Amino acid sequence: MNEESGRTTMYKAIIFDLDNTLLNFSSCEVDSMKKTCNDHQLFMDDVMAWDLFWNDFSGHNFRYWVDFVNGGEIKSIEDVLRFSFRDSLNLEELLHNKLSDTYWNYFCNTCYFEDGAEQILSIFKDRYPLGIITNGISVSQRKRLKAGNIDHLFSSLVISDEVGIRKPHKEIFDISLNDFQLGNKEVLFIGDSLQDDYHGALNSGIDFCFYNRHNVMLPEGIKPKYNISNLMDLVHVVGL
Repeated sequence: MNEESGRTTMYKAIIFDLDNTLLNFSSCEVDSMKKTCNDHQLFMDDVMAWDLFWNDFSGHNFRYWVDFVNGGEIKSIEDVLRFSFRDSLNLEELLHNKLSDTYWNYFCNTCYFEDGAEQILSIFKDRYPLGIITNGISVSQRKRLKAGNIDHLFSSLVISDEVGIRKPHKEIFDISLNDFQLGNKEVLFIGDSLQDDYHGALNSGIDFCFYNRHNVMLPEGIKPKYNISNLMDLVHVVGL
């Protein structure tokens, strides 16, 4: 655990990013897709075909997702998925629709935690008001929190899909601060994204703890207040 400046501040609330901070997004994706393919008898025991499909799907899915969140031609998560299946498989449209529905149902009800996430929430839940600020789709974020039985732990849940603002914009952080009735110097925000989370906290004047889950070298000029590789290091960050 690396602290960039000063001694530990006494925070009055702790706010988390969700995907790849508390929940392991990649594991949720892969597990949901493997169940989907199994349900529809695709790539049965054909590891090479699965790998090729997953690589293709991931590329198309990323492209359509970026278009969707940036207000492009793609208008719904259902279209993101349908078009990704279409471009990856090129089968009949009805199957693409069924695959999309199956996958989305699995994904919304799948919860894999990042290492240490359940433990740190158990430690923090009786000591701090907890919040989440996430760029995501309302139904999936809420259902996955419920699937993990942690939805009740958060007194503030700010989802970009619901408020119409995405990180790193300052305004989405302002909503969370207003929920807690706290100032920006009274909360700590933890996230894995330098683009969305670090810059969002910076824009808001909020102390940021970078969950450096892959131990990457920080780019020049990027200076989070704290830099951790395991969520349990948050115990030391807050001085417990």
